[in-house]
Amino acid sequence: MRSPTIAIYFVQKCLQNLQQQPDLQLKLLNQNHISPSLLKQANARIPAENYANLCRDTMQAMGDELMGFGAQAQKLGCWTTMTELAANAPSLGEALKRLTRFYRLIPWGLNTNLEIHNDIASISLTPNTANSEFDPYLYESFLFYIHRTANWLIGRQIPLHRVDFSFSKQPHAAEYWNLFLTKNIHYQQDHAQIQFSASLLEQNVNISAQALEKFLNHVNLAMITQRYTSKSWHYKVSSLVEATLQNKPSFADLAKVLNIHPHTLRNYLRQEGFQYQEIKDRVRCDTAIFHLSSMGCSVEETAFLIGFSEPSAFIRSFKKWTGTKPMAYKKRG
Repeated sequence: MRSPTIAIYFVQKCLQNLQQQPDLQLKLLNQNHISPSLLKQANARIPAENYANLCRDTMQAMGDELMGFGAQAQKLGCWTTMTELAANAPSLGEALKRLTRFYRLIPWGLNTNLEIHNDIASISLTPNTANSEFDPYLYESFLFYIHRTANWLIGRQIPLHRVDFSFSKQPHAAEYWNLFLTKNIHYQQDHAQIQFSASLLEQNVNISAQALEKFLNHVNLAMITQRYTSKSWHYKVSSLVEATLQNKPSFADLAKVLNIHPHTLRNYLRQEGFQYQEIKDRVRCDTAIFHLSSMGCSVEETAFLIGFSEPSAFIRSFKKWTGTKPMAYKKRG
C-alpha cells in the first residue's frame, strides 16, 4: 500500500513558529528528509511519514505539543495523558467527555465541548476570550486529531455530517477532504466543530494495553496514516485506480469492476465533490512520490510503475501536479 502524501502547507505551518531559528528549521527538515526547496513550491507534497516525524521532532524541539499556536505552550505528554484516560472509558461518549474535560483544564486558549442536539453529536472549539484570535492551523489540526482519535477508540471510521470553521475559506481548503473525508465544510461560522451521529457515542471502547502502547509510540504517524474501509465512491475508485495503475484501465473498465454504469458512477463521484481525473492524478502523484522518496526508485522506474510509457510524459505531469520535477524528490530519498 502506498504512503499517503501531505501538502507542503502543513510542513510550512509545522515550522512557522521557528522562523527566528533558521538553523533549527534546516536541521529538522534535513533529519526528516524534506528538501528545503519544496517549501517554495505551493503544490508540493511529501510522504505522510516524513511530515509525522517532522511534527514529532518539532514538538520535542519546542517543548510544545501545539508548536507555538496556542495561547500558552502545551507541555509534552498532555495528549498521551488524555489518550490514556479516554482509552480506559467504557464507551466513545464517555471517552470524548474525558477528552473535552481534560482540555478545558489546560490553559491553551480554546474551550472544548461535547454536545448533543437532535441525534447529532458535536465537538466544538471556542476561544476562551472574545478577543482571542488563533491561526486556522490550530483549529483544523486539533479537530483532525480529535476525529482520528475517536476513530481509533472504536476501530472504525466515524462519518462526519459536517465540519465548521470560524475562519474564511483557506487556499488549501481542498486538503480538508483528506483530513475529514467529507465535502460538507462551512466557513465563517460561529465556532469550529465536527458533527456526527450521536448513536456512535454508545459504541464500546476496548483498547488493549498493547494497542495503546503502539498508538502512543508515534501518535502523529498513527493519526496521519490512519485508514479504515470507507463506503464512499471516491474511496472505492481511488483504491481500484491504485491497484491497477500499470494496466491503465479506462473509466468504463473501472465501472465494470464496480458493477455500476459509468454515467451513474460519474454522478456519484460528482455528488461527493470529485472528478475522476482529479482522483486519478492524486493517486498517481502520491504513488510516484512514494516510489521516488521512500523506495528509492529511479524516475524511469517510477514512470513505468504508475502507468506512463514515456518518462518525459511522466516528468511533465509530475511538474503539473507538484510544481517541481521528480528529481527534487529523488535527491532527498
